[in-house]
Amino acid sequence: MNKQIPMILVGLLILGILLMTQFLFVVREGEVAVVTTFGKPVRDLQTPGLYSRWPWPIQSVFRFDGRTRVMESALSETLTADGKNVIVSMYCGWRISEPTKFLERQGSTELAELNLSGLLDTYKNSAIGRVAFSNLVNTSASALRLDRIEADVLQGIQPQAADRYGIDVGFVGIRRIGLPQAITLSVFDRMRAERQELAERYRSEGEGEAIRIRAEADSEADRILSTAEADAKRIRAEGDAAAVAYYTVFSEDPELAIFLKKLDVLRDTLSEQATVILGTDRAPFDLLNPPPQP
Repeated sequence: MNKQIPMILVGLLILGILLMTQFLFVVREGEVAVVTTFGKPVRDLQTPGLYSRWPWPIQSVFRFDGRTRVMESALSETLTADGKNVIVSMYCGWRISEPTKFLERQGSTELAELNLSGLLDTYKNSAIGRVAFSNLVNTSASALRLDRIEADVLQGIQPQAADRYGIDVGFVGIRRIGLPQAITLSVFDRMRAERQELAERYRSEGEGEAIRIRAEADSEADRILSTAEADAKRIRAEGDAAAVAYYTVFSEDPELAIFLKKLDVLRDTLSEQATVILGTDRAPFDLLNPPPQP
């Protein structure tokens, strides 16, 4: 009998563990759960922890991933406001915000993402249909309206997903933009024409600036030359006036004029160290002779 006591205790322990698994369950981190009684939801659990329940078939527990999931819609064609075809794919981040509604309306993440993909396509077509093709594909960043499209899609899809499926859509973005072949060729032609027009405009502006700079330089050169010529004429006039005054004095005393001229020649000749071998009978060296005796 004593040998059977450990086996009985082990059996009771196993039975207790089995009973605990029927009456207790754990909600893990990142999970949400819904407890149903005879198939009818009675409470949802969004906080990790240990909870109690009645065993099956009275109550059942449905668990879902409560973390944010990212899904991507398939590429699909849509029209812009100016009638151009584009191929756009979008993505969104979503999580279960109302587990009970999610269980009743969806029941699985696969069905939820299928329905969300339909909502994304609907509001994507609506948002893109309100903008021009140049707001999607453009060499100028200021002309793009991708942020506006994403905001419009998010604003439309959020209340619908929450009301219909118990889902909170946190963000929406454009994953990819493609173009049919015919549109691609026309886009390249348009971009090439825009680049050519821009190059011509820059070239024209450069030529205009060069003409302006040359005109300013020519004008400045003419001004400098005119000023220099005026100064030269003024200086020549002043020199001529001074010369006239000298000539007047010299005409009154020619011997003084000749004497001063000889002094100038001597000064220029003997201004630096020089050796001159000439007779004093030649001008202007005759000034070196002693003055005649009275």
